[in-house]
Amino acid sequence: MTIRRLLAAFAVLLACLVAGAGVALHRRDPLLSLPRPEHGLAADETAAARRDGRSLRHVVLHSAALGDIGFSVSLPDPLPAKRLPLVMVLGGLGTGGDNIRYVTAAGDNAVIGYDWPMPVHFYAGGTTLTQLPALYGRVMAVPAQVASALAWLREQPWADGGRVSLLGFSLGALAAPAIEDVAEHDGQTVGWTVLAYGGAPFGALVAGSPHVKPAWIRPVLASAVNFLLRPLQPTRHLSHLAGQFLILEGEDDSLVPAGARAHLRNAVPEPKTVIVFKGDHMGVGRDKTGLLQEIVASSKAWLVEKGAVDMP
Repeated sequence: MTIRRLLAAFAVLLACLVAGAGVALHRRDPLLSLPRPEHGLAADETAAARRDGRSLRHVVLHSAALGDIGFSVSLPDPLPAKRLPLVMVLGGLGTGGDNIRYVTAAGDNAVIGYDWPMPVHFYAGGTTLTQLPALYGRVMAVPAQVASALAWLREQPWADGGRVSLLGFSLGALAAPAIEDVAEHDGQTVGWTVLAYGGAPFGALVAGSPHVKPAWIRPVLASAVNFLLRPLQPTRHLSHLAGQFLILEGEDDSLVPAGARAHLRNAVPEPKTVIVFKGDHMGVGRDKTGLLQEIVASSKAWLVEKGAVDMP
């Protein structure tokens, strides 16, 4: 057999292995591919900073398997005698403190902002390929990290573990279904979920993104993202979830195509409420301040109406 035939045979074998792995990953329960939450983790807390009737502290849970789990906790100051509903906020990339600073007039509720374990500015240049395996591991650990944080929060003397809400905005909306599924299989209940400006599948967001250049690489990356992040796909988890759901969308969202918005919306189980805002994708820029205030106000009103949180 010639070298050319050997190489051809090897290529066919490799293609079969990749295809087989794809089929196996497709059929496998996504929860089997994701790390499990941990309990009883050691915690480091910063001293509380007090401002405008709230106290804010940063907490880091230490896990050898999941990595450090960071989040900011905003509590009413002074603490009331009653237990506080838990509101976990998953914003865009960045720190939890950044993501909850737009939640004002929070009332007698505990508002928690999760620190994403991924960098805000992704690796560039020659370091990209060497950093990708570690980055992939951190992405896959996100559901277990948030579920571990929720488990720790439920154990706090001021926490009402019977009223837990999960608010996913933009990137957070993509991760929230997997997080909730992992938490519920850990014996934790999430009663209310907000999915704001999300879509599915992940590949559709890549294929439709004007920020991914050159344009010809979008379908290639879309296929790769769908394959690698299959265990995190929102639609693989939503049908397993219970609770009540609020879906927020942008009528002219340039980052989330209409088809991806509809795919996610249709996959969300009942009971669900859908609100469509005018304009583009949500953000924190000066030109989007008004939209952000509308989104926060609508989320807060829905949570109050459903009894998820106490009236601010």
